[in-house]
Amino acid sequence: MNPIAIIIDNRQIHWDVIIIALTIPAWFFRAHSLNAGGGGKRLATWFWLPLAVVFGMFSSRMLYWYTHIEQYSSLSEALADRSSTAFSMLGLLPGIVLAAVTVRLMQLCKNLPALLDALAPATAMGMGLLYLTDLFNYNCRGKFLVESTSMQHLPFASAVPGAGGEVEYRFATFFISFLVLILIAHLCTNFYYDRKREYGATACMFLLLFSASEFILDSTRYDPEYFPFNGFVSILQIFSGVSILLLGIGWSIRALKKRGFQWYFILLWLGLAASMTATGILEYLVQRYSDQHAKIYTFMALSCFAMVVFPYILYSLGRTKLEPEEAPESFRLPFFFRTRPRLGRINEEKLERLGEEELERLAD
Repeated sequence: MNPIAIIIDNRQIHWDVIIIALTIPAWFFRAHSLNAGGGGKRLATWFWLPLAVVFGMFSSRMLYWYTHIEQYSSLSEALADRSSTAFSMLGLLPGIVLAAVTVRLMQLCKNLPALLDALAPATAMGMGLLYLTDLFNYNCRGKFLVESTSMQHLPFASAVPGAGGEVEYRFATFFISFLVLILIAHLCTNFYYDRKREYGATACMFLLLFSASEFILDSTRYDPEYFPFNGFVSILQIFSGVSILLLGIGWSIRALKKRGFQWYFILLWLGLAASMTATGILEYLVQRYSDQHAKIYTFMALSCFAMVVFPYILYSLGRTKLEPEEAPESFRLPFFFRTRPRLGRINEEKLERLGEEELERLAD
């Protein structure tokens, strides 16, 4: 795809710049609507956005510098380099969390987990949209070719120049990541709307879905990022595995406290351990036997799905349901700008004060 969108005189405006410029306000309005609809202060997201942009860009650049330290003579050169590829998507997450913590320290929100819950679906959507920028700089290519002519198009394959100048159709890793993250944003939004979820649950669920999906998708990249001392398992895969393990441990402890030890906990722990072990073995096999990637990735998709199912069951077993008087009123999200609350619980005194016309209007 042509990376240049608009040419004005001698100035060129690239598609990735346009996508980023549209992603930031979409990210903000999504988070703002969810936070305001959930009872949070509207001012919190206004202060969070610039902090998240600054902290996120800095942390993503730092992670890229650390994983490509041989390309730069110093840290200052890495920070000053404006190369479009000099960022790491995973580095956005600590910047977003740090911005949320700063907003909490500024007393602009009363509940940090509740704010992170509102940011989780917006973050999934924003990261997915940012992956679209890689369609225009030849980064959206997997490490294996798509040879079937019926699949040599999006969303399966992306056309990129080969080593000899010919056109190659490679697996569209980042476009698939875009589709998966948009799906995760939708699932997390529905999860967030459930008023009986405890605070912090949506953020944890985003972390679980993001980790399981990105583990396998990062395996298909032609340029995954590694620690300088490790060239086998990428940083994102290590982050994903550790996140899933910690979530499984945390939800297991909570389930044990609520229900006591039950025999089926052993089956769930064995299932989680087996799925994580199988995923690791399959990652080794796909690197050793690349010609069998289609079959191996099919089994890896199943093992990654299992890494979501077993922790979610542990979460459900230890889930704390809020009482009706403690649960926030339900709400819905119309497009971008505002959240209009639905008719929630109305006590008897308020019901008596409402006239017939007001009741009919609310019923409509």
